[in-house]
Amino acid sequence: MHPSISGPTLADPPVATLGAALERLACRAGPWLTVHRGSASTAYTAGEVLMLARRWARALQEAGVRPGDRAALLLPNDVAFVAAFFGCQYAGATPVPLAWPVSALDLGRTVAMLQPLVDHARPSVIVTTPGVVSLAPFGRPALAEPHALPAGSQPAWSPEDTAFIQYTSGSLGRPRGALISQRAAVASAWSMAQALGVGPDDVGVSWLPLFHDMGLVGGLLCPLLAGFPVHLLAPGEFLLHPRRWLACISEHRGTVAAAPDFAYALTARRVANVDGLDLSTWRHALNGSEPVHRATIEAFVERFGPVGFSAEAPRPVYGLAENTLGVSFSAPGEPDLSAGDRTLVSAGRPLPGMDVAIADSGEVLVRGPTLMAGYFEDPEATGRALRDGWLHTGDLGCIADGRLYVTGREKDLVIQNGRKFHPYDIERIAAAAVRAPPNGAAAFAARDEELVVVVEAPGDGPVDVERLVRGELLASLGVRPHRVVSVTPGDLPRTTSGKLRRAACVERYS
Repeated sequence: MHPSISGPTLADPPVATLGAALERLACRAGPWLTVHRGSASTAYTAGEVLMLARRWARALQEAGVRPGDRAALLLPNDVAFVAAFFGCQYAGATPVPLAWPVSALDLGRTVAMLQPLVDHARPSVIVTTPGVVSLAPFGRPALAEPHALPAGSQPAWSPEDTAFIQYTSGSLGRPRGALISQRAAVASAWSMAQALGVGPDDVGVSWLPLFHDMGLVGGLLCPLLAGFPVHLLAPGEFLLHPRRWLACISEHRGTVAAAPDFAYALTARRVANVDGLDLSTWRHALNGSEPVHRATIEAFVERFGPVGFSAEAPRPVYGLAENTLGVSFSAPGEPDLSAGDRTLVSAGRPLPGMDVAIADSGEVLVRGPTLMAGYFEDPEATGRALRDGWLHTGDLGCIADGRLYVTGREKDLVIQNGRKFHPYDIERIAAAAVRAPPNGAAAFAARDEELVVVVEAPGDGPVDVERLVRGELLASLGVRPHRVVSVTPGDLPRTTSGKLRRAACVERYS
């Protein structure tokens, strides 16, 4: 194993469990959670969220949920999700967040897609909306309303108790639920807050889905531990109207907001009208969950610099559900790393309490207080992931000058004529060749090891997609794909968090 790099010492969190964190914040006046829908918004104090959580706990108890049971949450980005999440814990149950569809039109399809995951988690109840209850989802009891009265006594939480089960991206066909303890959840949120230097004077703005680790831990639990208010939008609203994300940051003087790389690229491309925006308060523009491209950062700074967005605000980050979330955050102005034909953006230095190492194989290893306890009822997968105190992430990377640079996923490497290629490089060039978004292409080896490139060509784009893609890949990388497939935007299979499902691509296009 290569030498590891370590973050600073993690300061002791102010509380030991998430429930205690909510109760601590409930003593403060003023809104903590504000839910935005179009031009309307509703603000809730932490005390109001706490009372609603106890009403959900009472409803769960009367529905027969007992301590130790699991309760699946199929809810949109709303106060109901937040309160039901904590209500599960007040009832002694373990919440299992499920993917909520971007559009109501996809509800039935989403329910069908989630069936293997629900079968794996075996929740005692599905906490959802009245509209979903009418679908009789998953053949299990469903609960759609909190009780009129709050629960009385509450369980005595232990830091070692499971706070929630986070099903990882891409685990729909082969479910893998990371068991996150109260200790790990608190430590992760507190470590990120310490690294960013945030506190009660900050303001968070998030459209990230709460069923995803980046939205739940980064967008909700970090503000909870650090004690600052958060403004919550719906993912679908961002995708349709990305300017509303910026308008919310501008109006409410947001200081912390995170998104995947594609979201920054989409916003820079689609937000033409910047009149009235003021992004000067946005100190931490966290960029993670997928490969970060220098071109995306530069385009965003160029587009929104005139309305106050600082060139020092972008913060590429690295994390994963098996570590609860954050592993490393970059600081402003960190250098890129040239690796052959690639330019790697720094993922920064380890967060407080974190150790990062690179195995001889190039795999990124992580160690710290935020590691999952294991995968739910999957000792074989747990044994592969957790070895000798280290989490084997499956990601590839390197360390230079004390910084982590992530190069890709070990299982996604494409080999052609004896050369190894990271699919992200092929995809980036293929997408740019036809003016598609950066995440609008997929490159993978088919079952016969032939390279296949699938591109979501825009409707107003060039006609000869195959010729352009082949030409750019040959000129830039010396790569000759065996097949180039043109599909319409949205056709590529993706996870519930928007990442490419490469195994599904192989199935569909081989």
